[in-house]
Amino acid sequence: MKMRLILILSLTSMLCSFFVTAASDYDLEAKIFAAKASERYYKLYNKIAEETYSSLNEDDFEMIFTKLTTVKVIANELVEISLEASDFDLNKIQDPEMKRALQNLRKVGELFVLGEDYFSSVLINLASLKELSTDKDVEPYMGGINMPDHDDSPIAYYPDIQRIFENSNDPDELKYYWETWREKNLVWSSVNFYTIVEAFRKAATILEVPVLQFWYRCYNHKDFFSEMEKVMEEIRPAYRQIHAFVRHELHKKYGSEVLDPKGPIPDHLFEQVLAQAWKEGSVIDTYFPFKELPPYDGFVKDFDARKAIDEVQRFYKSLGFPDFDDQFLNEQLKEHDDTANSGDCRADIFDLTPRVFMKYCRKVDFRKFMQNHGYLSRVHYAQEKKNLPSYVFSSYDLEYPVGEAVILSACTPKHLDAIGLAKDFEFTNTTLMNRLFRMGIHTIFNIPIFFVHTKVMNDLLNGTVEMDGVNKHYWYLMQEHAGVEPPSDRSQEAIDFPYRFYLDLEQNYQTKKFVSEVLGYQFYRAFCNKSGQANHLQNCDFFGNLAVGHDLKAMMSLGSKESWRDTIAKILPDNPGLHGDALLEYYAPIIDWIKAFNIENKLKIGWNDTKKSNGFIFLTSPFQEITFM
Repeated sequence: MKMRLILILSLTSMLCSFFVTAASDYDLEAKIFAAKASERYYKLYNKIAEETYSSLNEDDFEMIFTKLTTVKVIANELVEISLEASDFDLNKIQDPEMKRALQNLRKVGELFVLGEDYFSSVLINLASLKELSTDKDVEPYMGGINMPDHDDSPIAYYPDIQRIFENSNDPDELKYYWETWREKNLVWSSVNFYTIVEAFRKAATILEVPVLQFWYRCYNHKDFFSEMEKVMEEIRPAYRQIHAFVRHELHKKYGSEVLDPKGPIPDHLFEQVLAQAWKEGSVIDTYFPFKELPPYDGFVKDFDARKAIDEVQRFYKSLGFPDFDDQFLNEQLKEHDDTANSGDCRADIFDLTPRVFMKYCRKVDFRKFMQNHGYLSRVHYAQEKKNLPSYVFSSYDLEYPVGEAVILSACTPKHLDAIGLAKDFEFTNTTLMNRLFRMGIHTIFNIPIFFVHTKVMNDLLNGTVEMDGVNKHYWYLMQEHAGVEPPSDRSQEAIDFPYRFYLDLEQNYQTKKFVSEVLGYQFYRAFCNKSGQANHLQNCDFFGNLAVGHDLKAMMSLGSKESWRDTIAKILPDNPGLHGDALLEYYAPIIDWIKAFNIENKLKIGWNDTKKSNGFIFLTSPFQEITFM
């Protein structure tokens, strides 16, 4: 009996050892695959970057075609990695880190998993949506009466119509451009947008992941939208106070025929307020005149483009970040060509691998100078995680809120004075309030728009709303969260999204902007606390603080090895997550000023329902004949 028991125990031990060995072998096989896949991924994306940044002549068709052919080859290899990762049975993987690596590698194909459909349809659709801003297809208002030399040539949304919104105080002119641009682009935007929505649904099905998990893949969190909803609840009271003040000023300016003093703000005037936040003639000019702002562009008048980059790099070096190496400076950092500087040039950055490429803008003004502080955060973030494998190289887009935090420090009077740019200007309390007021209008008025745009996509993808009801849903959300209505009755066929809704749609840009604004203020407050400036949030400069740099590098070096919440805990250990309290604390002086103003003037806080028709549920979908092959 004793011998039998010993034999049974020995056999059991051998079987356990066999299964453990088998499991270990399977994990080892997965580990070898993941390492090789990471090398392939980096090699492929570095090749894409080299192709993209190799030429300054974007009009060379043959070169563009060659690039597209190369991207197709690379896309096929990325899809192969994705499919090979899917061949592993995750239930057999013992190592949780390796299981997560395989899950990430399954998604590297992104929309490329659609195969030739991606290049024959989706890529064209995305390009078409971007062209909505540059197509000159809108006839000028009243035959060009307000255009230079009464020019009646057709104009584009950007830069022409955008500049009109920045400068015009004629509500009829603004309403005309708001309506006409949407009418001109109705069919084109609707068809292309619908195809892209279907592409995301199909790609998620191929990748065998829930569609919202694929949409919020950057955050690896299919319920990420709930984080955003929480922020909206936190900032809603302050937003309604600012909304009441702005509506009151617009009503004084334009009268009851243009807007209801207790209703939502018409969207063409809402866009005007945002466009004119830093312009003369803004709705706040009565209280904080534009002419009393600091001469910001004058602060950087002696900078050329490269000198501006060098000054920004000095900020990061003061936090303990290394200088750029010669290879980056000589081969991967270059100035945009002339065509990119004809409008509102933005830097182009490739940071999907440790080998970062950047094209910066030739034009230098204060706004560009501040934007460069944000751009270089992406370069340094990539460098800090250069030793990570590709499947944890992404960083939940945290480089953007880091950039926002650096910008908030770099634009303070304290910093501008310390580095000698504002040495001949004296900042007064009135000047500081003027600056803060304009920043607040721009920031707090944009956040609900980013939220609404995100929710539209969220609800379309999860089936809460269908395309034939999306415009009605859009205006419901705009009234509910932003207190905004259409400037006129809208027909059932309308699709009224602004151009920025379509901007970098495939990258979920609207969510990215929401997070970077909110989390940027949270990071900034944490850095101010770290540098002993907790009581001076509006004028806190953490330049030169190595402790701040240490915390930043600790977070950056993680990539996405840990969860989104655990990663930001390196900066926000006490309460990691999205919260609106830091933003509200930053803008508390203007919120308090507005509250007192609203009480004194007995203004209604909130808004009545719109009286405008915002579209009806379609009886027959205008998209029903469109199929995604």
